[in-house]
Amino acid sequence: MERTQLSAVVLELLEKETGETYPAVEESTTLREGLNLDSLDMAGLVLHIESHFGIQIESELLDGIQSVGDLLNVLETKIAAKSVRKAA
Repeated sequence: MERTQLSAVVLELLEKETGETYPAVEESTTLREGLNLDSLDMAGLVLHIESHFGIQIESELLDGIQSVGDLLNVLETKIAAKSVRKAA
């Protein structure tokens, strides 16, 4: 999945979780300040993402996610690893 497609899916899941619309989200946008997500929003978003992509994001990885770009980086890594496991 291309990064732009991944970003669109994450944005859709984010809007589903919060009930808000986010017209201008960039990779540098922070999740907490830029999108005003609290810990409950983050937990819900992560659950939606894990369910949608069939992956698990460990809590140690979540601690390092500050921006939309950070989240996309983690997702790309997790999705790639899942694809490798499926192919093997």
